[in-house]
Amino acid sequence: MENLALLKLLHGLAGVLLLVALFALAGLCWRSRRIAAPPTDAAAEKGLAAEAEPTAEAEAAEAVEAAEEAQAAEATGVDVPGRSSPWPALCAILLLLCLVGLPVSGWWLAHLAGWPLGQPWLLGSSLLFLPGSLCGLWLASRVVGHKPGVRPGLGLALVGLLCFAASLGLMVVKPV
Repeated sequence: MENLALLKLLHGLAGVLLLVALFALAGLCWRSRRIAAPPTDAAAEKGLAAEAEPTAEAEAAEAVEAAEEAQAAEATGVDVPGRSSPWPALCAILLLLCLVGLPVSGWWLAHLAGWPLGQPWLLGSSLLFLPGSLCGLWLASRVVGHKPGVRPGLGLALVGLLCFAASLGLMVVKPV
């Protein structure tokens, strides 16, 4: 296979993987927002009413039920409350690899194809790549280092996705 065709293929694959990693981080962000949602007033009142006086049998039944739920969650691969999931870190690593590799492969691709770097579509996509990269890195750091009281910003994911989608559109269309 020719070097230019192989490089085009790898560059396109890295672009798609970048969008997939950002979509995955956005999904993890959305999931953490839904899980960390504060209870409504009706749910809080119901919880207060149920806390009246737990008996020893009720506490034992709750412990057995919690253990069974943890075993079922572990068997199905669902996140167990006491253990952190590896997915945010894997998505962040994939995002970082793509953010480092895309500018290098893009410059190399432009060099092999003989395109001057001053073309408007190359400059525009480079200018869109910078804020998209910053938003993606900021989102990855917030999702990976997620603390229970802090919600990761879903706006960061949306801005990053829009920047990368526009940059990808410029790369595919190549307006003159």
